Amino acid sequence: MDKKPTIKTIAKLAGVSHVTVSKALRDYPDISLATKEKIKTIASEIGYIPNAFARNLSSNVSSSIGMIVPSIGADTIYNEVFTTISAESSKHGLSVVLGSCNRSIELEKSFCRIMCENRVGALVITSVSSDVSHIKEICKDTVPLIFIGGKTGAEEENCIVNDYFYSGKLAVEHFVGLGHKDIALFVYSPTNKTITQKIQGFEASMKYFGLVPRVYWKGDNTDTFNAGKILTEELIAEKKLPSAIWCASDLMALGVLDTLKAYNILVPRDVSLMGHDDMFIGRMPFISLTTIGMPKKEIGVKTVEIALSLMNEPIKNKTHKYVFKPHLIIRNSTDICSKFNSL
Repeated sequence: MDKKPTIKTIAKLAGVSHVTVSKALRDYPDISLATKEKIKTIASEIGYIPNAFARNLSSNVSSSIGMIVPSIGADTIYNEVFTTISAESSKHGLSVVLGSCNRSIELEKSFCRIMCENRVGALVITSVSSDVSHIKEICKDTVPLIFIGGKTGAEEENCIVNDYFYSGKLAVEHFVGLGHKDIALFVYSPTNKTITQKIQGFEASMKYFGLVPRVYWKGDNTDTFNAGKILTEELIAEKKLPSAIWCASDLMALGVLDTLKAYNILVPRDVSLMGHDDMFIGRMPFISLTTIGMPKKEIGVKTVEIALSLMNEPIKNKTHKYVFKPHLIIRNSTDICSKFNSL
């Protein structure tokens, strides 16, 4: 069959009206079981695929969820969250439309318009910046918004936020438990709300243990690997390398690790190293990076739960706010502080 089969094609082959075909494919109770089976068999044989967009327009019910993230790939946490959201959505007959804006606010705006124009049932956003006024202005009340991640706070109507303050507490407690006192935090974009929370948690915990917090920052979130390298080189040159380093991201920690190896400084014998995010590459045996992870699967499942609720309720009928705490993942890059460390 040359042309793409339509409802009218099925109607002609079945000898019924296109309205009957439409109802049969959606299991309307006023269509007999025999007619439904006949129509569905024909549809299967000719390779008919329902037009979800047309169905959305006619029924005003969407069959998709939109998701916009700053970036996607093995070096981000969004990949695993998206995978879970996609899998969970499929269980409910929903597809997920993904937009990766490459950390560009203009692209973020563009994807918001596209998602709204295509009538997604809900829009999940991990925003590029803490200011999301442009997103709200574009979407207004047309699409329910769900903000996930740390750049937006619990002030949003529907949100899943991560407790990054607690990340700082976990990092310091782990290092102190290993006997470290000279502990540094490496960050990028210190005004970023996610980073700010990590700094606050780190500093509060260091002061709790009577230790002096050392916080160093370099660059922004576009090249954290090199930011880690540069900071490490600077401290080595100044002979101020601490016995333990916590990095705001795993990718930054990998930059630190690369530089330490270049100077024949061993991890964890000479310097204990910890990241944040639990990236896939950090799990590799040749890296084995101690890190702090977020419950990505649970976040994905809860996101879909919120989306389904919003798609079946008036947009402003109810708010959904959840806070997820991180967890420590101990691997081989941290160890007991060596009293022989004189770096």
